Amino acid sequence: RTWAGASPRSITLVSDRSCRGDARDSKAKACTDGLREVTPCWSLLAMSHMINRTSGGLLDQRDEDWRDTLFYWHGKVSWVGGERNVMTWRGTWLSSVASHMPPASDFASSFNFFELNFDVDAERARHFQTGSLDLRLFLNMAADFRGHYLMEPPDGTGYRRAYRDDLHSFQVDGVIEDPPAEAPMAEEPTAPPAAPFGIYLAPPPARQPRLPGPYALVSARGSNEFGTFVSLGHARRCSAGADEGVELTLARRYVRDDDSRWRWPLSDMLRSVVAPIRACPWEHSLPCRLPADIIAAEAARRAQEPPPPPRPVLGQLAHHTAEYQAMMMRKRGRD
Repeated sequence: RTWAGASPRSITLVSDRSCRGDARDSKAKACTDGLREVTPCWSLLAMSHMINRTSGGLLDQRDEDWRDTLFYWHGKVSWVGGERNVMTWRGTWLSSVASHMPPASDFASSFNFFELNFDVDAERARHFQTGSLDLRLFLNMAADFRGHYLMEPPDGTGYRRAYRDDLHSFQVDGVIEDPPAEAPMAEEPTAPPAAPFGIYLAPPPARQPRLPGPYALVSARGSNEFGTFVSLGHARRCSAGADEGVELTLARRYVRDDDSRWRWPLSDMLRSVVAPIRACPWEHSLPCRLPADIIAAEAARRAQEPPPPPRPVLGQLAHHTAEYQAMMMRKRGRD
C-alpha cells in the first residue's frame, strides 16, 4: 500500500501477512531489500519522522495546539426563497496550517460538504427573486447561519457525519474593493535542490494568486461542541459562463475562551483588517492570539502569584540592614 501523506512513488510497504510461514525470515529480508530499492533517501527520512510522530517521539510544536489550523470554507451563494426569504451557501471546506488558501481543485475533490442557510430582509429578497445576485445587494448584510457540515469524528473512528454550530453569525462590509490580481508564482524547478548529505529538501508549496474581481470583506463568529471560533473572508463576484453569482469564502480560526475577538462586534472585526490589499484577510489579520490578550493573560497570572520573599539590599549584609540595627537597639535598651 502507499504511505499516507507521501507521493505514490516514494514508499511502498508490504503487509506482514505476505511474510508468514516457515520462510518468513527470508521473505521479510526480500521485502526489505525491495523496499530499499524503490525508496529514496529522503523518503526513508520522512517515513522515520512519521513513525516517531505516531509513537509520541518527534512532535511538531504546531501539532500540539490545534488552534494553529485554519478551516477554509468555500462555496457559492444561491437564492432559495420561501416565506422566510431563505438563501443558501453550499460548498466544501478544507483544513490547513498554511496561511494561504488551498487551490480550487482541492475544494472540488473534497468530500467535506456543507450547506448553511440564512434569511434576508424583504427589500433584498425582491431583487434576489428576479435572479439578480449583485454583490452590492450583500453590502452591510448581517444574519445567522443555520445548517450542517460533514466531518469525520475527531477520534478518527467511523464515517463522516453531520455536525451543527450552536451559534454562527456573519456580517458583510459596506465597501466593495477591487485590487489588482497578484502576480503568479514562477514554476517549481523539476530537479531537486542541492542539499548537504544527499538529503532531499522539499520546496514550500507554491502560493496561489489572489482571485481577481470585486469583493467585500466578511467577518463571522460562533461556537459549537469543539469551542469558539472567529472567521474572516470575502464575498466575491464570480461568473461561470452566462451564470453570474457570488462566492463566499471564510477562514475559520478556533480561539481560546478568553479571546477578546469573540466578544467584539463583527463590525470591529472588519475594521481590524488594515492591510492595503485585503483580499485575503486571513493571511495577516487572523492570528492564533492577539498580542494584547497575551499581555493581559500574563499580567493576570502574575497577579495571582504570591509575592516573592524580601531580599537583602544588594551589596549589604543582613546584619547591616536598618531592621537589624533597630532590633539590636531595642535589645540593648532592655539590657
